[in-house]
Amino acid sequence: MRIAIIGGIGSGKSEVMKIAKERGFFCISADEINSELLKTPSYIQKIQTAFPTAVINGEVDKKTLASIVFSNESERKKLNAIAHPEIMRKIAEYAQSPLAVELPLFIEGGDEAFDEIVYVKTPLLKRILRLKKGRGMSVAQAIKRIRSQVPSSILRAKSTQIIDNKGSLDKLKNRATVLFDKILEKHKEI
Repeated sequence: MRIAIIGGIGSGKSEVMKIAKERGFFCISADEINSELLKTPSYIQKIQTAFPTAVINGEVDKKTLASIVFSNESERKKLNAIAHPEIMRKIAEYAQSPLAVELPLFIEGGDEAFDEIVYVKTPLLKRILRLKKGRGMSVAQAIKRIRSQVPSSILRAKSTQIIDNKGSLDKLKNRATVLFDKILEKHKEI
């Protein structure tokens, strides 16, 4: 059984993943997979072909790449067209079950790879404050990054389950624990 944990930047996906692990899920992150891919020559070559200034001395400069793709929608789509199929291919290699995958950006066509898609719904102000505190972003930078991502309405529409992340960390833990136990029970019967 495979579930995807989706939500925008600063929504609390990582905290939800910790709870999934506590409930018995084997947890992986698309960001971690991408970091591993960024060490492979064939992937670096694809990035260099699409974004020549983002590869220096055979290594991807993540800051340069981020500045390119987060300031231009078509460039972001170009990167996603390279990264998403590679990430989904790597996810498919995992045989562990139950498996939870943290997906910062929902991958088009990825819904077929998962039994459940859990959307972490978080108020915008809470996300902005998290990004400001946790990543040192200005309010303007946080808003720009949030706006560069898939809209919440689309993530909600793609999801099969929603965890509401308003309120305290304890409330999030309680909601996530109940949901994961429900998912595990549901898929045990299948």
